[in-house]
Amino acid sequence: MKAYKGNRVFEGYALGRLAVYSAIKVEKAVGLGKEKEFERFCHAREETVQALDVSYAEALEKLGEKEAALFETHKLMAEDLDFEDAVNAELDGDVTAEFAVQSAGEQLAEIFASMDDAYMKERANDVREVASRIISFLKKDVKGFVLEEPSIIVCDDLPSNELMKIDRDLILGIVFVKGGTNSHVSILTRMLEIPSLCGVDGMVVDESLDGVYAILDANKGDMIFEPESQVVADYTARKRSYEEEKEKLQAFKGKPTLSRDGKKTEIYSNIASSFEVENALKNDSEGIGLFRSEFLYLESSDYPTEDEQFEHYKRVVEAMNPRQVIIRTLDIGADKKIDYFDLPDEENPALGFRSIRICQARPHIFLTQLKALYRASHYGNLAIMVPMIISLSEVDFIKRTAAQARDELRASGIPFKEDVKIGIMIETPSAAVLSDLFAEQVDFFSIGTNDLTQYTLALDRVNPNLKEQFDPRHRSVTRLIKTVADNAHKAGIPVGICGELARDEILLPFFVKIGIDELSVSPAYTLQLRKRISEIDTKDVDLKDFI
Repeated sequence: MKAYKGNRVFEGYALGRLAVYSAIKVEKAVGLGKEKEFERFCHAREETVQALDVSYAEALEKLGEKEAALFETHKLMAEDLDFEDAVNAELDGDVTAEFAVQSAGEQLAEIFASMDDAYMKERANDVREVASRIISFLKKDVKGFVLEEPSIIVCDDLPSNELMKIDRDLILGIVFVKGGTNSHVSILTRMLEIPSLCGVDGMVVDESLDGVYAILDANKGDMIFEPESQVVADYTARKRSYEEEKEKLQAFKGKPTLSRDGKKTEIYSNIASSFEVENALKNDSEGIGLFRSEFLYLESSDYPTEDEQFEHYKRVVEAMNPRQVIIRTLDIGADKKIDYFDLPDEENPALGFRSIRICQARPHIFLTQLKALYRASHYGNLAIMVPMIISLSEVDFIKRTAAQARDELRASGIPFKEDVKIGIMIETPSAAVLSDLFAEQVDFFSIGTNDLTQYTLALDRVNPNLKEQFDPRHRSVTRLIKTVADNAHKAGIPVGICGELARDEILLPFFVKIGIDELSVSPAYTLQLRKRISEIDTKDVDLKDFI
């Protein structure tokens, strides 16, 4: 018996035989000449784009418009001129189109992989996937991956189009050995609710694994090969119990989130793009607490236009209507660098030119986004949230720019809601300390616990050497959270939490006790959180245990 550890993509258990998916490998070889090989590349790329259109249609039928948009992104990557230029440069070496595409794809993937931002890192896998699809057409190997029986798929990374082709009933689970939690295929896997892991340390994918009996424990992040009979029996019982508990959670759908003593909390969802809305609705989310709008900027080769942004926001707002959708304005900078923003190099970017600071220096970018947001407000219940606030002067700037956006839309005769709520993220100690003043100026607070912890403790949250010291339950953090909640309620405005801490089992009773109005989590955890809150009696919660 051999065991490995990985990161959870979606929870659950799977027991069965492994099916190995291996990406196409291309060896360096002499081509037919640059002109002919470039023609082969262009033809294969055209076939890839057509195939992506088919994948889009299949996803549209099986999952809906939001999920199908993933394939539109891959289509843009396939047609990207930077990718074409990289292929052209490789062909100067008198190689085959297959090798040129593989090399160019890897070069671009490495650029993404070297970025600090987790979301941008995952785009590396998308580039590799697009390159792999083009190579498949070049090699005329388009049959794809086929499962003969219910299996646990094990792979370095699985192209999303391959996943969509496979009969869902034959997929017991998936292990993405080198994949990440924010890749497109991981997002699809969560939407399909397939037990899955990624980033498995020490595991190597090769054909010898094919047919090996294994256990996938996506709850704990364990992968067990050739388990002993007693281990199989134990996990069979765990799987049965888990599925029974999951079925019981369905009873919480359509119900308010109430503690045992009647305190109400709303459970919202965090999403990174419009195609995740369906999952929020399926899990009975009461709203969207954090829509990360920066994905529009991160996936674009130039500043997204007002119309492009409007269409994305509108899709989310319409789909959730009448439930509230809180859209965070662009949170670029720090670990989210974009070439066309031409941001300066900084020794300490986490404390540098980012978010609202960019908006103030380049107000036309902020104005464009606000106009798109106000236009989308006409189609549902939209609220605007601005990150990284530290001063009242920033709030004044937000209000002035919002007024300008409304004036320009009004002058153009474009419909929008006048009373869109504007809130701020509390993610710096300064914002928490001044929350009594901010509460008089904005419509709501949302506490970003990841950055609030980082800045309060002066610990870099992405530094692996500080992992043990990074304590989001530190009393300095919880005291600030209570201060913010108290000041919000004194002013009569709601306060939510949209950071990782929102579903923390230990702090949940504390959040309910101090009256946090809304907790925003990944859609899959909505019903679990509702059940957990229903078991809490705030009369039994002693605040001295937390602050």
